Amino acid sequence: MKNTYNLTGNAGEYFVCSELSKLNILPLLTPKNNPLFDIIATNNDGSKHVAIQVKTMGLKNEQGWKLSTGITTRKNNPNLFLALVNLKTNAPNEFYLYQYDDFVDRVNETYINYIDKPHARTGEAKKDVKFRWFNFSDFNEDDRSRKNDWTMIINQL
Repeated sequence: MKNTYNLTGNAGEYFVCSELSKLNILPLLTPKNNPLFDIIATNNDGSKHVAIQVKTMGLKNEQGWKLSTGITTRKNNPNLFLALVNLKTNAPNEFYLYQYDDFVDRVNETYINYIDKPHARTGEAKKDVKFRWFNFSDFNEDDRSRKNDWTMIINQL
């Protein structure tokens, strides 16, 4: 059976829910196609909550995450987070956690670095594309330090 984008995305959301449950955080999946977040996570008494958008990289993808241009707009919401999920065969999944606007800044930074460099073969300016990549090759030390670090979400709850 061929893996589809929906199955990959669903798997990422369920894996994030699983990790949150292990941390004694109650995760609730939102209805599908919610444009901003996929999971609401709350503490045990429901007095605090965060929203989490999940972006999942499939099993055969070793490059990074392909994102819509909607990811380039800050939301100014300290309770909004983003989880990048790297599904891997024969290895534990990896999660990279960001406060949403921090991730927006990183995506915009990597895109500016990409677009500002002339095309390698022709030397011409690169054209704007209608998506954004966030690749492992773009990771800096801060990005790498976020691997499986749920602290910022735990601290918010």
